[in-house]
Amino acid sequence: MKIKSLGFKVTDEESGIVFELIPKTEGANQELVEKFFDNFQVLKVETPKVELLNEEIKPPRKQKYVRLKPEKITKFLKTKPETKSIPNPSERQNKELTDLPEEFVITDIGDLFEKEGYERKKIIDNAYHDIYNMIGKNKIITLEGTKPKKYKIVSRDTSDLG
Repeated sequence: MKIKSLGFKVTDEESGIVFELIPKTEGANQELVEKFFDNFQVLKVETPKVELLNEEIKPPRKQKYVRLKPEKITKFLKTKPETKSIPNPSERQNKELTDLPEEFVITDIGDLFEKEGYERKKIIDNAYHDIYNMIGKNKIITLEGTKPKKYKIVSRDTSDLG
């Protein structure tokens, strides 16, 4: 340890620790301080904990709410459960003939398959093919003069579909 004497202030040049010494007796002088530090090595220095003055605890600031422009608003969308792929045409037609009411529209087919986890839009896109196929096999008929187009089931027999 290299000691640099500053009166009764002693600075450890390696660690930068400063010791302030107060003489208790008249015999205390600089030579005694230097002799002490030459004979001993500082093992540990404990500094008393200084309590900082606590600033007044301020209540948390309220957030300012700013009205956002409609294009800045982000909407939190619920994540949709994973949708299944589209069933094959014969499965779709069997289900449509057995589970649909006597008179139905295209959206009823979408609703029927959506309950089972299929993607509604894809089912509706493919429902037209199913309807035309079943009309060709005389299973359903189109009701004229209805908007949206309504279809009526004539035969629920599924033996000749697949």
